[in-house]
Amino acid sequence: METVKIKEIGEKSLVLEFSGSITVMNSESVGQELMKIREEHKQEQLVFDFEKLDFVSSSGLRVLLNMAKTEKKKIQVFNVNSVIYEVLDDTGLTSILETHKAMKQYTSKGLELIGQGANGAVYRMDRENVIKVFQKTAPLEDIERERNLSKQALIEGIPTAISYTVAKVDDCYGIMFELIDAVPLSFELKSDPEGYDRNTGKYIDLYKKIHLTEGDPKQFPNIKSIYHKAIEGCEEYYSQEELSKLKALVDSVPDRNTLIHGDYHPNNIMYQNGELVLIDMGDMSIGHPIFDFLATAATQVNLVKLSPEYAEGHTRMPAELITKTWRRLFDTYFEEYTKEERDRIEDQVNTFSKIKVALAPVFGRGASKEIIQASVDDAKANLLPRIDSLIGAVDW
Repeated sequence: METVKIKEIGEKSLVLEFSGSITVMNSESVGQELMKIREEHKQEQLVFDFEKLDFVSSSGLRVLLNMAKTEKKKIQVFNVNSVIYEVLDDTGLTSILETHKAMKQYTSKGLELIGQGANGAVYRMDRENVIKVFQKTAPLEDIERERNLSKQALIEGIPTAISYTVAKVDDCYGIMFELIDAVPLSFELKSDPEGYDRNTGKYIDLYKKIHLTEGDPKQFPNIKSIYHKAIEGCEEYYSQEELSKLKALVDSVPDRNTLIHGDYHPNNIMYQNGELVLIDMGDMSIGHPIFDFLATAATQVNLVKLSPEYAEGHTRMPAELITKTWRRLFDTYFEEYTKEERDRIEDQVNTFSKIKVALAPVFGRGASKEIIQASVDDAKANLLPRIDSLIGAVDW
């Protein structure tokens, strides 16, 4: 039986699968085989899969160390069992190899679905825990980043679910969270009309709390960098001139270290013991609050106009309730401003929200081709012609 063999050859990465044991008896031949494979395949990233590897002796560790020294990028090592991980950690190899412990395995079969959005679905594991299962196409590094952002937001005082670990769920990845008897806020808003004012009050207070909290630039990405990456991902839909204009508009917004959620709506918030808890933290960043408002308006204003059915599926609320909740959010958030100021800010928000609409090919993955094309057409008709007049317009 081969100890090491090629598992997957990608354009930029080469995945090698290890099995059995690497000991003094076979370490030399394993090292030779590794060098031979590497000479034949020059991919930028070398990845080791240790799922079937049971044991590594000191001579085996030397093979890994020697291989790491020849690579320009850190070797990524996945599915490392607890025994091997402890050895790698004790010897310091976890600082040389990008090492990931073996994930726990679960199945969604039989679990209660309690929430679903564009990025994935949330299932209840038991009374105290849920698991957010991402789309099959979601990169593991993006999922790890969301877990880390969630932890950092919790440290900053933002009420978000306590996150545990990344796990495999069927053939997808997921993050386990502690959520005791929690239900989506969207469900509460639909099912409890008498409590609407109380629940939307908490919804608005949480929005304000996020925007009153400054994030550490070393821990949170800048929202502008996220938008730049998204703009670059839409190159097949726009000319280079149009892409440059979108970047210029994003860059014209004043810089701040204010926390930004990035996709704030009632289906991304859970109700637990009378308090609200954020669960979708993948776009958590820092920047001007208008980036949060434009994302919320993109869902609760533009999307309702473009496709009420899709908006209802995205937020899990009727279109009328979505519009009502947006109106309540905006008017209450800016209640200390004059009517003239509120009208000016709302015009800015509604127009700037077309940025998120324009980037539907990236932010709206999972939507139909018709919805994505309609979003692009809407942005070309209602945003791009106005960009020159909008640059520098945000002044609050």
